[in-house]
Amino acid sequence: MKKIPKFRSEKEEADFWATHDSTDYLSETKEAKVKFTRPSKKLVSLRLDENTIVKLKKIAESKGIGYLELVRMWVLENLNKTKAA
Repeated sequence: MKKIPKFRSEKEEADFWATHDSTDYLSETKEAKVKFTRPSKKLVSLRLDENTIVKLKKIAESKGIGYLELVRMWVLENLNKTKAA
């Protein structure tokens, strides 16, 4: 296995890795522990009439997603568009 050289800058390091295969340097690497966390979510109950739900399901199906995901997306999109007072 080859040794990873010392780099003088991030650009020099980026240029190196752009032209070299990292698998040639596996003996120089260490396992990193990574923990992924999701922001906690709270359940919100929303009452909608049957007609609205049918329409939501049709739109969601055309997009290949569930209707609850569609509602969640629309809420977040509109929150991002609206400036808080």
